[in-house]
Amino acid sequence: MIKVLHVLDIAGVSSILTHYYNKVGKGKADLIYHQKNNISSEISKFYEGKSFSQFRFLLMAGLKKSMKCDIIHIHGAEILIPLFKITGKKIVLHYHGSDINEEKRSNSIKRIICRSMADLIIYNGKKMEVKIKTIKKIRKEYLPNPVDIEHFHPIMQKKIGSVSFVSTNLDKEKTIASIQSISDAEIIDLNLQHIPYENMPEFLSKFETYIDVKIMSWGDILPDLSTTALQALACGCNVYHSGQILKEFPEEHRPDKIIEKLDLFYKEIL
Repeated sequence: MIKVLHVLDIAGVSSILTHYYNKVGKGKADLIYHQKNNISSEISKFYEGKSFSQFRFLLMAGLKKSMKCDIIHIHGAEILIPLFKITGKKIVLHYHGSDINEEKRSNSIKRIICRSMADLIIYNGKKMEVKIKTIKKIRKEYLPNPVDIEHFHPIMQKKIGSVSFVSTNLDKEKTIASIQSISDAEIIDLNLQHIPYENMPEFLSKFETYIDVKIMSWGDILPDLSTTALQALACGCNVYHSGQILKEFPEEHRPDKIIEKLDLFYKEIL
C-alpha cells in the first residue's frame, strides 16, 4: 500500500485527490496545507486536510510525516523540493495554473533548478508542458483536475438564465467585457460575493448555463475548462466554452479515473 503526503492545496485539487485516494483504497494519503483566508483553505477544511497557520510549522510537520511516506506530492511550490529531498523519498511536483504559466515563474533559474530535482512533474493544462523548463530530462505527465461528483450533482429545481464567475487571478476588466459580449449572464465577483464550497452545488444547479471565459493576468485565454465549469456540468448545467455549448460532464475528470491514473504514476516511480 503506497503512502502519500500531499503538501499544500491549490483550488482544492489536493483535497479531492487525498479524499478519493483513501476512498478507493489504493493506498493512504494525507494532506497538510497552509491555512489562509481563501477558497483553497475552505475546500481543504471541507475534506480531511491538516491546517497550519504558520508555514514553518507546516514544514516541520511535513518533514516528520514524510518519514512514514513513500511519496511526497508537492503542489505548486517547487522551492520546497530541496527541503523534502533530504528525506530520500520520491518527489512529485504538481502544477495547477499560474504556478507555471506566469513567465517569471516558468523562467526563474531558482525554480528551474528546484523543479529539476523532482522524480515526476504533473500538470493540469494540456498546453502547460512547454512552460515546465528543467535542466535535465524529467518525466512529465498530464493529469486532469478531478471534480467531486458525489458533492457536485444536479439538484432538482427550476433553471434560470446564465452565470459566470470572476476572481483576482484574472484580468477582470477583459474577462467581464468578453462575458458581456457573449451573454447577459449574471457575473459574480468571488472576491466580493463569497459562495461557500458546501453550497456550490445548490447554487450552480439553479442556472441553465455557465459562461466559462477566463482571461488570465498574463494575457492568455484559459484554453481548458475551468474547475467551476466542470462543477457546473456535474450539476446538470450547460457550459459555454470556446464558442461551444457543452452539455456532458467529461469522463476524464471523474475522480475514480484520475486516481487510477495517479496511482499508476506513483507505482512507476517507486
